[in-house]
Amino acid sequence: MYISHVKDIPAENREWVNFAKGAAIILVVLYHCSLFLNDLDLAGGTPRLRLVLSYFPMPVFFFIAGLTARRMLTWNLKDLWRRRLLALVYLYLLWSVIRVVFYFIVPHLRGTERSPTDPFNVLLLPVWPTSSYWFIWALAMFTLLAWLLRKVPVSLQITLIGAMAIVSTTPGMLDLDNVGWDRVAANFIFFIIAVYFPHTVYRLAARVRVWHAILIVAVYLGLAVLLVPLHLSRIPGLVLLESAVAVTMGVILSTLLVRVKWLNFMNTLGQYSFQIYLLHLFLVAGALALLAPFAEEPWLRGAGNALPFLLAAIVLVASLHLARLLRRFSFLWVSPFRKRQSPALARRSRLDGGLQ
Repeated sequence: MYISHVKDIPAENREWVNFAKGAAIILVVLYHCSLFLNDLDLAGGTPRLRLVLSYFPMPVFFFIAGLTARRMLTWNLKDLWRRRLLALVYLYLLWSVIRVVFYFIVPHLRGTERSPTDPFNVLLLPVWPTSSYWFIWALAMFTLLAWLLRKVPVSLQITLIGAMAIVSTTPGMLDLDNVGWDRVAANFIFFIIAVYFPHTVYRLAARVRVWHAILIVAVYLGLAVLLVPLHLSRIPGLVLLESAVAVTMGVILSTLLVRVKWLNFMNTLGQYSFQIYLLHLFLVAGALALLAPFAEEPWLRGAGNALPFLLAAIVLVASLHLARLLRRFSFLWVSPFRKRQSPALARRSRLDGGLQ
């Protein structure tokens, strides 16, 4: 998104963005720790909590990505490819290959997931994302779809994409049997709304009050009760509504909590959220391989409720330090084919917090 004048910034609160990304990456790491440990029956009671938390992180990430994407709608196809799509395709393929190599070394213990080293799965990765990096693939799809639909009336776009999201998030209505395609159908609505209404989002964030936070948390928890203990997820639109409330809650709470000094580490996690996302699953999978021989030990099973939280904390810290150590290897984070930015544009990109 283009920032025309510095004087506009106070009227549009943007301080919350990195905080929200920090909260989202914490929940992503916790989600995966619980998911992986559950395969060894070491997740305790966290799978149900994992379900509640799943409504928040990815919609927030895609929503924030959309806030910085409006400018791309003015580009031609050549610029779109060169300035944005190529970088996403490069990162998706690079890290998917790194993941394949990793699992030739570290045993793949997740019996519920297709083998990452299966040659057929590897060949299909460009169109059938089964790797953990479907998130990057989805961003590329969102970017291309938003550009292709740019001349369609916004109201019609939101109506159609919203209907697709309702169908894809309602169990039994639409299941494409692929994490990438399913998540594209479910989350495109958050990206596209952010693309067209970034200024509105920032200005509403500037007006947040404590009572807004109390109300939105109550709504989120109320819907969570309907979805998880009462199993009402088959009501069309209820899961999508919970995700929309989760995004709103993320913005509101981040706007308030970003002012708390002892929570400054959340901003740091947000600034490195993309790198942590890319790295953390290797650490979780490595930990799973180390714990597997002791999975039947009573002392380890007794720690099931705490183990996902402990592992998530260790993985977050380790991922952050590893990202800093690997920062000098720029090809891991930025496409070498990317057009060199001017210093002014680079500064603006960092302020926006998104891929250009």
